[in-house]
Amino acid sequence: MPLKRGRLVIFAALSLFGAQAHAFAQLPPATLDVVTSVDGVHGSTPRRDTAVWFDAFAAVRVVEGLDVIARPVISRRAFDGTWQHQMYQLGVRYEHRPARSRGVGLRVEAGQLPMPVGLGMLENRADQNPVVSQHSAYYVPLPRVNPEIPRTYLLAGAYPFGAQTTVSARLWDARLAVIDSSPVRGRSFWGSQSTPRLLNVVAGAGLTPRVGLRIGAAIGQGAYASEQEVRDKSRGDREATLIQVEGEWSFGYTRIAGEFIRGVMETARADARTAGFWVEATQTLTPRFFLAGRADSQHFEYQSPGKSVMSRQYYRRFESILGFRLTPDLTFRGGYMVRKGYVVFHWDDQAIASVVWQRRIK
Repeated sequence: MPLKRGRLVIFAALSLFGAQAHAFAQLPPATLDVVTSVDGVHGSTPRRDTAVWFDAFAAVRVVEGLDVIARPVISRRAFDGTWQHQMYQLGVRYEHRPARSRGVGLRVEAGQLPMPVGLGMLENRADQNPVVSQHSAYYVPLPRVNPEIPRTYLLAGAYPFGAQTTVSARLWDARLAVIDSSPVRGRSFWGSQSTPRLLNVVAGAGLTPRVGLRIGAAIGQGAYASEQEVRDKSRGDREATLIQVEGEWSFGYTRIAGEFIRGVMETARADARTAGFWVEATQTLTPRFFLAGRADSQHFEYQSPGKSVMSRQYYRRFESILGFRLTPDLTFRGGYMVRKGYVVFHWDDQAIASVVWQRRIK
């Protein structure tokens, strides 16, 4: 069902959210965290332009436990060289930290928020991303082979409007969120006038059996296409269900993380199905040098108009880099990436590199 922004705020007191990490960050009364990055590729088919990112996160303490936050982002897209501006986060956040280490913490947020499912959303910033490229699971659109399906993703790396809350303890965390778009489609602050607001609910939980190890799972349910967007209006809005499992393990100078995603989307014919995973590893060699690699794989199953059997298309990508921290604020990355995109029949080899500068101003 379409939602107006004012209605969605009502859910703030009832919804639960958890960014994937259950520890709450302690912020000073005012914080400004700025990240700037430049990255490029050589050998890509089709040709890619140099990408530029300016990402600023700001938080201002109103009263104890209550912050106003904003995160504007300006970027130059690699595939067409156009400049874009977007508001990733804009809203309020309340946190209650337990007085004892075995107590239960609470976080409530409302406004423009990160998609409340997906471990990779925590790496959706150049200084947090161990490699150069963004997660293909979040940013590579699925093939639009069916006119009933709008542009969708395995899991959209978007920042919808909604309300969410986290409850967490030393060994566990739980979350529930109400947002205005499907996790397989997403909706942005600017430039989404043609995308309807559709009620979706995301719930999840995680376990931390020991320091450095966490496993979690989430499920999202709701409409991803409205009745007004599809040709066959007899069935109303088209629903989508997404199931996600994630894990992260850090030990010594090594970090391993991964995620599996499975989705089902209603169409006028047989349901379209998606599935995919990514896994990455980071190894610190010295205080300045580190290695990182990521493998991505996903597929899309659908029934084309006029056909009675299901078709399947695949996407694969592998990336490895060597990183060098010149200073605590300035990091260089360079490496190699190979991928095979949807609807293509060859592997694309690329040399990749990036420069990332990050500074927190308190």
